[in-house]
Amino acid sequence: MDTQALRHFTVVVQEGGIGAAADVLRMNQPTLSRQIGALEREVGATLLIRRARGQRLELTDAGKLLYRRAQEIVALADRLESELRTDVVAGDIHIAAAQVRSMGTVAEAAVATRRAHPGIRFHLDDENGPTAIERLENGLADFAVLIQSVDMSRYEHIDLPGEDPCGLLMREDHPLAAKERITRADLRNVPLIVSSGSIVRGELSGWMTPVAQSRMVVGTSNLIYNASLFVRAGYGCAVTLAGLVDTSPGSGLCFRPLDPPTSLRCSLAWKRGQPLTRAAQAFLECLREVIDAGGRDGEGDDGAR
Repeated sequence: MDTQALRHFTVVVQEGGIGAAADVLRMNQPTLSRQIGALEREVGATLLIRRARGQRLELTDAGKLLYRRAQEIVALADRLESELRTDVVAGDIHIAAAQVRSMGTVAEAAVATRRAHPGIRFHLDDENGPTAIERLENGLADFAVLIQSVDMSRYEHIDLPGEDPCGLLMREDHPLAAKERITRADLRNVPLIVSSGSIVRGELSGWMTPVAQSRMVVGTSNLIYNASLFVRAGYGCAVTLAGLVDTSPGSGLCFRPLDPPTSLRCSLAWKRGQPLTRAAQAFLECLREVIDAGGRDGEGDDGAR
């Protein structure tokens, strides 16, 4: 499938019509129309629903799928061209990551990388575990920060220092706010918001049965800030990691750790056997140096697996 045809298809979708896209691409409208028609014949499906002149076109289901994949293919092609075109250590590094305090170590490494190679740029995608792995597998992310336990047999990885304690985020006036720690019994009949990734990883299995989960979990979220707004509004309490939300006096929120203690560890992973760009290699070197120097948590004994 021709990358240029896919690129032109994305422009047609973004501009809402072949005529407008032809102006942007500075090409003949009939030529562009024939190119889109050839693309439809190649994939064996109608991609666009043509409308009257002046109306925005609509995508068929096949068109929506191709548009999403075409954006990914074009982005990968652009990255490859950029990486092959220069001898300077520069380029984009994409990291898919859950919201965890371990990202502080990654941030320190990014600062060191940019200091040594100003032409490197970092792009962060807040993703839960399954989505982060999908981006890693599809080549849309160079690295993923994954919460254990994940099957790491397909990946090279570096364990990030420190642990992220789990606990309950609640309103300051919640009855459980008077407790220093939250036990399994305390959670009985408490409406909970949890990370969708925690359900996939089975992190709640030790705290509640599947039946209890179906009764107690009233919502999921990938972004704890958004979940904290629901907590503040009184929708429920959130099972989350420490230090991700402002719980200082006057914030309206408080955090209490779970008892028995539950903590998560994270690793930075990349695909095994996949050649790394020079920018990615430079970042890994800086990350190892940061961890060896103690990282954010004063621990430097983790290494590449």
